[in-house]
Amino acid sequence: MINGVIYDFESIKPYLPTGMILTCEKISYKDKKDDEVITGSNSVPIGIGRGEYTGDVELELGRDEYDKLDEYASSYGGIYNMPPIPIVVSYGHAGQRPVTDKIETHFTERDMGGGKGDKNLKVTLKGAFTKVLETNGRPAYTPGM
Repeated sequence: MINGVIYDFESIKPYLPTGMILTCEKISYKDKKDDEVITGSNSVPIGIGRGEYTGDVELELGRDEYDKLDEYASSYGGIYNMPPIPIVVSYGHAGQRPVTDKIETHFTERDMGGGKGDKNLKVTLKGAFTKVLETNGRPAYTPGM
């Protein structure tokens, strides 16, 4: 916290290969490791069965920002045909220690539209992680360790 300011939505600066997203309305991402505690015949835990690592991202941006990404994607044959892209999310105000998350994703869904009275048209993109989430350069999971 610097001068009473904590991390907040204003401190989020998301970047795509097309540059910083100025009209980002929302970004959310989650990951999980589907491990399972294994119990013995006496109902006492005896170990862990290791499962898959997965992650999802949802990005809501202004239509103008989406159009930049769509133009970038056109050289690959469209939004669903482009290779996985990095999304870099940086948090922090001046004076705060910055936090940087790096997500590599492949988009699998989009939601577009508008309604009467909308002041800014939005596009929501959803995708799946194609690499392990990194926070400040540290992976959430390293296989084989």
